[in-house]
Amino acid sequence: METSISVLVCGAGPTGLVTALELARRGIDVRIVDAEQKPSQLSKAAVLWRRSLEVLHPSVPVERFTAHGRPVHGIQFEANGSVLQEIDFGGLAGRFPHGLFIPQNKTEAVLNEALESLGVQVEWGTEVKDVSSCEEHVDVHFSDGEQSRFSWLVGADGAHSTVRKCLGIEFPGAAIDQRWLLADLKLEEAGQEDRIRMFLSTAGLLGLFPYGNGVWRVIADAGPIDPETPRVDPTCEDILHILHSRSGLDWTVEKARWLSEFRINERQVDHYCHGRVILAGDAAHIHSPAGGQGMNTSIQDAVNLSWKLAMVIKNQAASALLTTYQDERHPVGAAVVEGSGRMLRVMMSRNPLIRFFRRWVLPYIVGLPPMRKEAVNRLSEVDVEYCGGPLAPTGADRWIGRRCPDVVWGDDGSSVYDLFTGTGCTVVRLGRGSIPDALWERVIRAAGPDVILVDAAMPDGSVAEEAKAFAQALAAAYGTIVVVRPDSYLGPVSQDIEVVESWFSQLHNFE
Repeated sequence: METSISVLVCGAGPTGLVTALELARRGIDVRIVDAEQKPSQLSKAAVLWRRSLEVLHPSVPVERFTAHGRPVHGIQFEANGSVLQEIDFGGLAGRFPHGLFIPQNKTEAVLNEALESLGVQVEWGTEVKDVSSCEEHVDVHFSDGEQSRFSWLVGADGAHSTVRKCLGIEFPGAAIDQRWLLADLKLEEAGQEDRIRMFLSTAGLLGLFPYGNGVWRVIADAGPIDPETPRVDPTCEDILHILHSRSGLDWTVEKARWLSEFRINERQVDHYCHGRVILAGDAAHIHSPAGGQGMNTSIQDAVNLSWKLAMVIKNQAASALLTTYQDERHPVGAAVVEGSGRMLRVMMSRNPLIRFFRRWVLPYIVGLPPMRKEAVNRLSEVDVEYCGGPLAPTGADRWIGRRCPDVVWGDDGSSVYDLFTGTGCTVVRLGRGSIPDALWERVIRAAGPDVILVDAAMPDGSVAEEAKAFAQALAAAYGTIVVVRPDSYLGPVSQDIEVVESWFSQLHNFE
């Protein structure tokens, strides 16, 4: 059996679509399959956070998403018909909103359109039945009898991953014995549609997320339940009762678009990489929807993995580079599982002391300026960093491993993120300083192929006007070299050429 395709992506949700898209735009032969017969029309995940929009921007410009969504401007805590606290996200955030209310099916449609533009079609109704892996390839048996060999397989096939089960990979964690109700409703005169509304009631959690035009996602805690009890979707009357009793407001439902019950699991595999089979997204970690981090964490898994896998396939890096996917993304997944679980337990607790804290103390705490800022950064995921990891060793410099700050680049309002259009790293020279052209050539040679070079050095050695905001954001002197990874995290920010050369050498020859 010959290997015909470099990578098989199993699963065509957001994780799989992003993986296939990022690989295809780097020239990698990729095939993407899904057991479902057609794309889901369910709204599912309701928010794309800023960090996801940023890391997707090189392959899917942010405007393609904002055309279908509504910016998140804040969170409002309410009880008994009154507003307890409003957390303003700070107004405009440049090209990238702090968050974007957009149904998951719309997100998937945008991603699929971008993938199809590269000549890759999702093969719907193609189910993987068995997987076997060795050092050189992965053999896959499909339900229709097809048997094919691939160089790599990415399991992005969700919480019930067939790929994970075929390999016998354990999925440790626990189920939460709690019933949750979900609904997408068209409501009459429901109020402002630019913020999340959280209602703090002794009866349980109630959250509303606006899609716009009167349509709201409703999530409600329906209390403890025996895990053996079959799931029963709520009626519109059930949801309307919860809306009235927990908010103290009079709601009118014009139309119920989706009514569902769901249960929550908190699980994460110990290792994302299993030879030539790699897990991403819900196949690797699942958790509570508190904070809306699930799909966003999964998308960022896919971006982190894809540029590294592409480098390995193109012989631009050793296969050991893929261990940095585990090193960087597993702790992020673990933190989301823990953090969302902690938030969930506080919000659904029946303990009188916790209820008191939730009703009277929590809104005050999150309204304090430092806590508000931290909450916005945590939700939008701009605080995710890889400092101290294998590609960002401690003590190298204070920026390495952190998200690249977003600043205006030029007079037309463009973002520095508009520079990151390539498939490899971006290297920016902020003026000549102590780095003459001969040393700049050394950086170019060290960077290797697929690198975007941005020379912001003026003839007099100063920094070009459009680059000054970037230099200020980094507190960088003239002559600083700024390396930005393909996922818009920073490599070295340094005036020492040897530091930059050493980092690129490590990237290409990772052991």
